[in-house]
Amino acid sequence: MRDCPRALFGVAQMWRSQRWPKVDGMTISSPRRVLIVGGGVAALETLLALRALAGDTVSVTMVAPNERFCLRTALCREPSAEEPSAEDPPASCDLRACAEQLGADFRRDTLHAVAGHQHRVRLASFATLDYDFLVLGLGARAHSAVPGALVFRDQRDAGHVWRILHELEREEIRRVVFAVPSGCAWPLPVFELALMTARHAERHAVPADTTVVSPSPEPLDLLGHEAAREVRHVLATHGVRFEGSSVPAAVRRDHALTLHFGGAIAADRVVTVPQLRGQRITGLHGAWWGFVPVDRLGRVEGMDDVYAAGDMIAFPIKHGGLAAQQADLIAQAIAHRAGARVPEPNPQVRVLHTQLRGAEHPIALRALLDDHGNPATGPGPERMPRGASQAGFQSAPEGLSPHLAGNALGRFTTPFLQKVVSYSAERCLVQ
Repeated sequence: MRDCPRALFGVAQMWRSQRWPKVDGMTISSPRRVLIVGGGVAALETLLALRALAGDTVSVTMVAPNERFCLRTALCREPSAEEPSAEDPPASCDLRACAEQLGADFRRDTLHAVAGHQHRVRLASFATLDYDFLVLGLGARAHSAVPGALVFRDQRDAGHVWRILHELEREEIRRVVFAVPSGCAWPLPVFELALMTARHAERHAVPADTTVVSPSPEPLDLLGHEAAREVRHVLATHGVRFEGSSVPAAVRRDHALTLHFGGAIAADRVVTVPQLRGQRITGLHGAWWGFVPVDRLGRVEGMDDVYAAGDMIAFPIKHGGLAAQQADLIAQAIAHRAGARVPEPNPQVRVLHTQLRGAEHPIALRALLDDHGNPATGPGPERMPRGASQAGFQSAPEGLSPHLAGNALGRFTTPFLQKVVSYSAERCLVQ
């Protein structure tokens, strides 16, 4: 295979160890058909988990718009004298090769419609596929919600940020505003970029006025009050001003950031992150912002045998680690229903692991989230010791190399990517 025969050895061994279940002394002769649609973290984790948990009790088909799984980090490093002329390549693997190695079918196509009552989907190529269980991991659509601002998606836009830092060095600009858009967005990169910009100006001894604008009253309060208090302290330490309860609207001709409900913030450059919205698929009911409502096991509301995970579902926090947790629950539920020797899943509180970088020392953030995405009581932020990497600060899950433990994507995806890709701990950050 092209990318991954050795990496899949462990999963394939668990798959082959499964045996056909027996019902009333008779062996079931036909596996249940599982159709996975998507090519991101949720889809890949579902594929790997199903093969490990369900074995031959299911036959799997994967439909994805691209043949490569690409994992781009939302962490932007500072420019240096050795600055590359192009973006660092993302971690990636060949989905078709991986699916074939696991005994699954792969089809490059996109989903057009779901006929839930008929257990059938229609693809963009006009082909139709039948299923017993459907798992959707379609992700979300990214939009620019602040007209005139630079939109930082991930490492692909690092060059634009570097240009702003070079303008600061040459004192061509002084005021840089980082804005969290309204609606659904992952705000962590905004704070990391602001801290990186402030520290860059400090090191080069140039004047800089760095501001973070957010609709939330406290910085990163989606992770809880303790995290918000720690992040506010770090921002203040590095001279970053925080403007809470302010909704960015647009950038004027004089580069100032206007706010909804009146007011403006003077700026020379404005940087934001994408606003996320759900995919529009015929046959799927969307809730707020087009995201699909699901129950605690990932079942789509009002549809039989249809599951969804990842950024497409109506859960307010979008994060690769959470998508993998949702996919694991779905895979266990399908394996149990298909007759594999696994217990019925018992949904637990979701755990979000991430890090805030950009300051002198990274801050490990861990939040326990309820079914509505609200922080539950649990551990607060921890500052990583000097010289420590992700490598030994947080305990690694069993069977997982410790250097990936800080921001583990998933029970199956992370060890898989460790072996498939030449892959450092820095690139395992999916913010």
